[in-house]
Amino acid sequence: MQAIILAAGKSSRFYPLANDKHKSMVRIMGKPILEYTIQGLKEAGIKEIVLIVDQKKIIQNYFGDGKKFGVSITYVIQPAPLGAGNGLLLAKKYINGDFFLLNGHHLDAGNFIKTIIAKRKENDKAVLLVKQKENIWENGVAKISQERLLDLVEKPKIGEEPSKLCIVGIYLFSREFLSELENTPPEHYQLEKAISSFAKNNFIRAVETKEEVVTLKYPWDLLSLKDFLFIFINRSISEKAKISESAEIIGDVVIEEGASVLEGAKIKGPCYIGKNAFVGNHAVLRKGVDVEENSVIGGYMEMKNTIVMAGSKVHSGFIGDSIISENCRIGAQFCTANVRLDRNSVKIILSSKEVDTNLKSFGMILGKNSKIGIKSSTMPGVIIGENSFIGPHTSVTKNVEDNTKYFSKFQEVIVKK
Repeated sequence: MQAIILAAGKSSRFYPLANDKHKSMVRIMGKPILEYTIQGLKEAGIKEIVLIVDQKKIIQNYFGDGKKFGVSITYVIQPAPLGAGNGLLLAKKYINGDFFLLNGHHLDAGNFIKTIIAKRKENDKAVLLVKQKENIWENGVAKISQERLLDLVEKPKIGEEPSKLCIVGIYLFSREFLSELENTPPEHYQLEKAISSFAKNNFIRAVETKEEVVTLKYPWDLLSLKDFLFIFINRSISEKAKISESAEIIGDVVIEEGASVLEGAKIKGPCYIGKNAFVGNHAVLRKGVDVEENSVIGGYMEMKNTIVMAGSKVHSGFIGDSIISENCRIGAQFCTANVRLDRNSVKIILSSKEVDTNLKSFGMILGKNSKIGIKSSTMPGVIIGENSFIGPHTSVTKNVEDNTKYFSKFQEVIVKK
């Protein structure tokens, strides 16, 4: 059986972390998310993979023909982000029979695929995974009767939702479905409309899962995805890492070769320290910190539930529940505010709309190649774009666009006695 992986979308809601690549190529614990997905498919017995990709060749250059990863990969270019249905039709000539369809970030797909195969009956023309949610209005919602899908409603209006069962995005289709998809007018939700139409004359089985499902719609979803991967890590410290005798390494911590942990540092697992990363004197890393390769965590920095991507350097201060992209620089005594004073969930402005993260604790997102001066701070939910500069002694209270300078003005006053 084959798997078709969608990895060509624009990822516009993932700003500013995927401006130059698909979001499934963001690295967690030293590997792109897509690599975990492919590994999961392989473990589920699916080794023939078709990847729908854009024209940048970032994915092709990393995975090649797939042999290095124990699979066979065929690439299909989707020149423009015209939706999942368009991408799937472009791959039609490579599809030989029944196939799975999933997104590149579904690193948990392996176990679900085994469940779907086990639940499928002889006359089922498709099987899809659903999960009950509370906030359903930004999802595809299923109308179901005795495990049969009757209809699929994309982003229903409040009060018009057919159920609270939402589509997860992992499907098993017979090849017959492609004819239905071809006959569905092209649009962004072509796939979902084709499923609704196909369900009228064919049995589509809806399999409900009670397990947590990894999602990657917004950039802050990276933190929960990281936590999912951290469930499976075991303590491992490379013989080629340099760990001071007075450093404390507690619990399940992975420290890769070439990394250095200096005197008085405390790392409490689960945590990941990448190749050639540096953790300074008396730094404290706790509650799920991912420090990618060649990054520097300065002395006296306290960091909690945060991702620091490759090549970034931070000095002293506190960073909590945040994401720092590649090659950033943060000066000494920096602090993220990560909890609202009213203790409500943190809201973020994204594409001029307010989005509720549903997180009580969330700090900031810093785009790649950005710099923050000494003694600065950010309010909860702030997004700072790529190649931006935050001046010293500055409190960032709102989003900062790409290629922007944001700083406070100070007046020097000198008075003789």
